[in-house]
Amino acid sequence: MTTAEVARIPSPDRTASARSPLVVLGTSGHAREIAWVGEQAGRPLLGCLGPHRTAEATRFPVPWLGEDEWLDTADPSVCYLIGVGDGSVRARIDQLASRNGRRAGSLVSPAATVGARCTLGDGSVVWPGAILTTDVRLGRHVHVGTGATVSHDTAIGDFATLLPGCRVAGSSRVGRGATIAAGATVVDNISIGRNAVVGAGAVVVQDVPENVVVVGVPARILRPSHPADH
Repeated sequence: MTTAEVARIPSPDRTASARSPLVVLGTSGHAREIAWVGEQAGRPLLGCLGPHRTAEATRFPVPWLGEDEWLDTADPSVCYLIGVGDGSVRARIDQLASRNGRRAGSLVSPAATVGARCTLGDGSVVWPGAILTTDVRLGRHVHVGTGATVSHDTAIGDFATLLPGCRVAGSSRVGRGATIAAGATVVDNISIGRNAVVGAGAVVVQDVPENVVVVGVPARILRPSHPADH
């Protein structure tokens, strides 16, 4: 993640979006979890958008409103979240959802801990038990999973995904679209490249280039990364 990329991570005024009605784009288990976080936070979602899956519809805690095009005619105050685990897919959906100037919301579980000096980009979701300590910056549509920890002065790029129980130590940089898998550890002062994948349980002790999968203790490059890895 370059210095320029870090500089572009916004510090948005979330006052308006914090009051706005929300919908989630997606109908999978990931989207159901976001609806659950909304319930926890006292911000129940209006509903979900996307393909109607009969098997999922009976388990979804909010109504199915229609396909993604529902947003085109929705009230301008409605903000959106993207209930998809793959950061590259979130990026594509965001491009479409925001094309008419519609804004993404953000959502933080009341069971998460977010320091007062942290900033969250639009579309970011922070799950229960996650901890962002101080001076942590999240880009757009970053998802921080249950029990994940991000320490001081760390910047997480747009569309990155931190899966449950991972740990990112201080003064680190996680690039756009990167995935840190469950239980992985990134030690301090490390840079994770764009679209890189850190495998479950890996321990990263040196910088990771773009577009690779790293695994093991200590983490080593396994192969190039592919969209299916995220």
